[in-house]
Formats: sequence, C-alpha cells, structure tokens
Amino acid sequence: MMTSVLESIEGSADRMLRFLEKLVNIDSGCDNPEGIAEVAHTVGSFLEGIDFAVEYLEYPGVCTHVLARRKGPTGGKRVMILGHLDTVFRKGTAQSRPFTIKGEKAFGPGVLDMKGGVTIALFALEALAREGWNEKEIVVFFCGDEETGHPNSDFPERLMREAEGMNAVFNMETGADDGSVVVGRKGVAFLELVVQGKSAHSGKDPEKGASAILELAHKTVAIHGLTNYETGVTYNVGVVSGGTAANVIAGEAHAKIDARFVTVDQVEKVLSDLREIVNKSWVPGTTARLTKQKVHFLPMETTDAGMKLFGLVQEQAVKLGIGKIKPRYVGGGSDSCWTVKAGAPTVCAMGARGEFNHSEHEYIWVSSLVERAKLLASCIVAV
Repeated sequence: MMTSVLESIEGSADRMLRFLEKLVNIDSGCDNPEGIAEVAHTVGSFLEGIDFAVEYLEYPGVCTHVLARRKGPTGGKRVMILGHLDTVFRKGTAQSRPFTIKGEKAFGPGVLDMKGGVTIALFALEALAREGWNEKEIVVFFCGDEETGHPNSDFPERLMREAEGMNAVFNMETGADDGSVVVGRKGVAFLELVVQGKSAHSGKDPEKGASAILELAHKTVAIHGLTNYETGVTYNVGVVSGGTAANVIAGEAHAKIDARFVTVDQVEKVLSDLREIVNKSWVPGTTARLTKQKVHFLPMETTDAGMKLFGLVQEQAVKLGIGKIKPRYVGGGSDSCWTVKAGAPTVCAMGARGEFNHSEHEYIWVSSLVERAKLLASCIVAV
C-alpha cells in the first residue's frame, strides 16, 4: 500500500506546485481577513474532496480557521495535522511579488511560512485517501491568526481541547533548509511599555521637566540586563518612540518588548522581573506602566513522548532514503506549545525545506514538497 501512496505523491508533483502557487498568490496577512478566508475555503474544499468533514470557524473582521475530520476505526489511533493559513505580509504583496520558480527554488510571500507546509499536508492526505487507507482518525486544524499570536480568537483553547488524547501531532510549520525537525521551542511574550514624564522647554526650564525618554533609556538598559543565556531567558526592547521636538523634554515615551523563555515554570519570573523594572524610577517625576503583557506562545517543551515521535520520523526518513534527520531546538514560538501542553506527542517544522521566512528572500526547495509529503504520509501510517 505504501508503495502506491508514495507513487501517488510523486505523480502529484505538478499539481502540488500549482496548488501552492494559488495559495501564495492570495494575500493572507492580518490586514486582509477576506484573503485569509479565501485561503481557508480553498484548503477546506480540497479536504472535502477527500472525504473530510470540514468546519469553518469564523471570526468576523479577524480570520477564519479550518477544522476538518476524517473518522477512522472506533477506538483506533488519532493523528492531528496542525498549521496556519496567515502570513506576515501586507495586502498587495502577492501582486507585487507573486509566486515564482527560479531554478530549484520557489519564492513568494508565505511560500515557506507556511503555505508550503499546508500544501504538503493536503497532498499527503490525498494520497492516503486515494489508496483507501483509513486506519486512523485524522484531524486537520489550520488557523488564520498564528502570526499575530491569536489576539482576537480562542484558537489555543480550541486546539488544546482537540489535541487531548492524540497519539501524534505533526505541525507543518517552516522546515529548515537541512531538513531537521523541531522538538522544542521557546515561549514568547510581547509587551508594551508607556513611560510618563513631564514636558518642559529644554532651554528655558529644563529643571522643571522629567524626561520620559531618559527614563525609558534607563529601563531599556535594565531590561536587556535581565537576559540570561544560561537559563535561555532573553529580553529585547525592539521598538521605542517618544517626545515631540528636540527642544522639548519628553513627556511620554513608548517601547515594545519581546521576552523569550525555555520552560513554562519561567513565565511568571520573566514577567515579575520585568514589572520590577517598570515600577522602579531612575528619573524623579516619571512613572511607567505595562499596557500590554500577553504570553503569545508558551514554550514547546521537549518531552519523552515528543522525542519518541521524533524517533519515528527519523526511522521513516531513513526508510525513504532521505537520510538521518536531526532534532532541532529553536527560539521562535509556534502553536505546537498548546498541543504539548495538552499532553499530545508533537513534532514541529514538518513543512517544506527552505530559509528566510518573513522576508522577501523567503524560498523553498521545490523538491522538498514531494519529499516531505512522502515523509508525512509514512509517519501517519507508522504511528
């Protein structure tokens, strides 16, 4: 049976490219919920065509998720395919920089992160369905707001409910150029800081002012000083703004902060240490507050169950002649954290091989579409 499945995937190579081109050429950034919905319905229609029951979870003005199921034998094993349909690129990007193939690589907004992975999953599932394979329940859950961290949808809660009791979760996130698979990720918190000072003329009455910018500068140094590479906790003040003119002592300043951490247990200390700096004042007459402090992704902690599933991926890769795949730990967050929290064995970055996601140079190796679809299909059967 697997020989026929693998041959079916090989025979679908051209269709995979055309389907990927269609997805990439639909803008689906957070500023285009209509585009996200179009991608969702394109993917959902494909799944309906291979006997999945498809549900569209709509959040008006925000995004659309796709939740699809194909039932297997009663009491049998259950497998989840996870991913997202949105990109980081603004409306109009697909028109100005559409899907293109140059040599052995394909380019375009979201081709790697992660429309390539979505395409791989669909064609792996199609090949299994064509051969009549139906030995496990398959749940496909593709969200429409991963890149923004689900600020206006309940996807993490829904995902954790769906992931309970799963025997395996394969996240189709960005694959690495070398084909390695992610077994652990850092957690991510994005925070926003506002510093209030007191405006004054910097020439006439400087002593009557309290510079919010100077206070923010002190806080920036202190926040970066919290970084501890031994524990894996890092902080970055990535965006700052403030003041009105060079000759005015700034009455207000703003900062956007990124915090990363390795374990769930570190989360509260990370936030507590940051609040301590926010509440401390270096410049008399200034105050500060955090206006946003949300943990967008918990860490995807490396678990024994996850490593066992990774071992299965390694075995199948060797059988397919791909070679020995390496495990990888990365600093970027993903929705795999929620399935791990739900207790489901999870591996991440099963998508297309490539580099430079989130940039105009983003690409995939075209050959990796077939390669990774074969790998995913083999892993689903072997679970």
